[in-house]
Amino acid sequence: MEKKETIDVCKKVLIVILSTVAIFWAVPMILLAMEVVAHRLMPSNVDLPFTLSRLGLNGIEENTPGLFTAYIIALHVVIASVIYMLARKCKGKIERIATWAVFAVGLCVLAPSTIKILKDTKKALIAKQEDRNSYMGIKMDELSKSYLSKNGWTLTQHEGCSDCYVRKGEYYNGDTEVAYLDAWNPNNHQLYQAEKTQPVEPGTYRIICAARAEGPGVYIFATTKSGKAGVKMVEVPHYGNTEGEIWESAPEGSAEKECNNGSGFGWSKVVVTIEIKEPATLVYGITSDSKFTGKLYNSTWFSAADFEVERLGIN
Repeated sequence: MEKKETIDVCKKVLIVILSTVAIFWAVPMILLAMEVVAHRLMPSNVDLPFTLSRLGLNGIEENTPGLFTAYIIALHVVIASVIYMLARKCKGKIERIATWAVFAVGLCVLAPSTIKILKDTKKALIAKQEDRNSYMGIKMDELSKSYLSKNGWTLTQHEGCSDCYVRKGEYYNGDTEVAYLDAWNPNNHQLYQAEKTQPVEPGTYRIICAARAEGPGVYIFATTKSGKAGVKMVEVPHYGNTEGEIWESAPEGSAEKECNNGSGFGWSKVVVTIEIKEPATLVYGITSDSKFTGKLYNSTWFSAADFEVERLGIN
């Protein structure tokens, strides 16, 4: 093979490689431009195949729409220049210079706008991913997020819990699919307080739940946002993960009696009573915060489930 033929083959291979790379990058860039145009022209109630929000780009469109405009125009200029050069083959010197100049100007605008869009997209998608793994700004696993958000729980204390605030597997009737509030730390260092609120009229209320603990210092509490009703607390019985008052009182043959190979999972019924004398917002939940309870906390883990609020009577 002569030197000239070798050079021609290398040129063709290089052209194929460059064309493949160009197509690989051009297709998603064109699709993005089409998405932006469709987003601007279509009515808001029309569902598009891909949305700027799903791509993490809605922030750019809202805050710096000019960036997308520059991107679209530059992309058109670059593509049109390439097509013109391939179609016309630009035999004239002035024509070649003018075409390459237009191409270069378009590329100089397209490159930085593309880089900016990619950076903003990456940042937005990272933020969306973090949001998917958090609840009220607190990082946690999917089970915890789903349970807490669905049931309206707020974590006012959430330290040393390894981003896990809800678990399954040892519910008091043995159902392994039932989730419950749970905190665990091998060094007893978890600081956990989960609470719910609801508006109430004057009266006497009972907060009823099932709970268990490995050691002392875990309390079910009830108070009001104003604090006028004081804070009422009952310590969670600490049987560990066997027996418990619910197991002790369960009839023979029941699911509660038979779970954990007939040993129970340590759950007890806990009841807190609070008297409210004026319309208020009731606050109740579970806590291991010694500063809140005034009691020493020393438990490796604890759990709570099935909170109910019962009104006993009108004051």
